[in-house]
Amino acid sequence: MTRVAWGVLLQGAPEEIADWTEVLKPGFDPWIETHGADTVLRSRKLDGIEAASEVHDRAGALIDVLKGAVALSQDAGPLKYVGVAELSSDGKLHKHVFFSGHANLGRFRAHAVMVALGPDGKPLPPPPPQPSEVQNWFASAHSDELIEDALIYYGRATDWFDIYKALECLILKFGRGREKTFKELGWAPKNEICRLKRTANWQRHAQRKYGRPSSPMPIEEARSLLGALLRRALTEGTK
Repeated sequence: MTRVAWGVLLQGAPEEIADWTEVLKPGFDPWIETHGADTVLRSRKLDGIEAASEVHDRAGALIDVLKGAVALSQDAGPLKYVGVAELSSDGKLHKHVFFSGHANLGRFRAHAVMVALGPDGKPLPPPPPQPSEVQNWFASAHSDELIEDALIYYGRATDWFDIYKALECLILKFGRGREKTFKELGWAPKNEICRLKRTANWQRHAQRKYGRPSSPMPIEEARSLLGALLRRALTEGTK
């Protein structure tokens, strides 16, 4: 009997695919493979599944976590989920398309490639492969629901509701549900964390339930501060 492996088909502009591929290299989970013109997201979380429909059901959660992790790490460009890839041991790829829309994944950020040089000015040999920060974060999210939810909310944090919910997850996880305890961690100025939360609370309730903060935080600044807090949280979570 031919053994079947599963993957998730992704599409996007070449530079955006390259950005995701850079932080999701084979050897660690999850990873990206290229099969001809197809970009396939693989994960051990999909091992043992029998039907393409079940892979499809799990693909959304897998992508949502990675959307947040890659957006935080790379601010990577929009990719979309287009279906399930069935990979047989003989190298054949079969596509299963499900008509349920697609997931847009993040934004684009250009980045430079650095080459380490030795004392003689010649390039040093590459270090042993290590999981990327995205792959480490994915592992942390798999073992902790609050970190997983924070990444999911951050990945779609283009409105104040998701910004508030991501911050709420961090306060629950690292402040034991108390804003004061979370601020005492020193991850950001206390007044800025308070300003972020009050602005998000005011905005997410359509400015009806809560009074206007004295200095509301612009959403771009809010997302930047939330990203810094989440990165610190993930650093603590992977120690």
